[in-house]
Amino acid sequence: MNNMNSSQKVILFLCIVVAGLIALYEYKKYRVAPTIDLFKQELYNENNEAVYFELYKGKKLIVCYYASWCGECLKEMEMLNKIKTTALNDVDVIAITDEEVDKLIRFKNKKNYPFTFLRMKDPFSKINIYTIPVTYIISRKGELVYEKTGAINWKDASFVAHVKSLM
Repeated sequence: MNNMNSSQKVILFLCIVVAGLIALYEYKKYRVAPTIDLFKQELYNENNEAVYFELYKGKKLIVCYYASWCGECLKEMEMLNKIKTTALNDVDVIAITDEEVDKLIRFKNKKNYPFTFLRMKDPFSKINIYTIPVTYIISRKGELVYEKTGAINWKDASFVAHVKSLM
C-alpha cells in the first residue's frame, strides 16, 4: 500500500465502499424479511376466489411464504404441523405460494396440513420476497410481532413460548 500513489488509494477506497454497499444490499434483499402490508395483499384460494386478510383480524397468525420445491420451506412446515394441534392450537397458519393453483392443490392434498393454503397470482418478487421461506407472526391485535427469512426451528419450545407471549 505504501507503493500506491494517492489516486490509487482513493480508487481502492471507493472500490471497497462500493463492494460493501453491494454486499449490504444483497444481504438485505435475500436475508431480511421485506415489509409487507398483509392486509392489502391480493390472495386466492384453491378455487381461485379472492381471500382477504380482514377475515383473520382478531386472530393469532403465522403467515409462511413457501414453494412446494423448497427444502427449507418443507422442513419448517413439517415442524409447524407437528406442533399445530398442541402448542399452536389457537394459532391460524396461512401458507402462501406463488405457484400455479394445481401445484397448490397437489401440495395441500399430499401434505394434509391443518393450514390455510393461499396463492398470489404475481411472483413473490413483486412484494420483494427473493428467498424463501419467509415467515411473519401477527398478534391478535393485527400487529407484526416477528418476521424471519429462512426456516424457523419450531422444535425449540422456548422460542415457541416466546412467540406465543408476543401474540
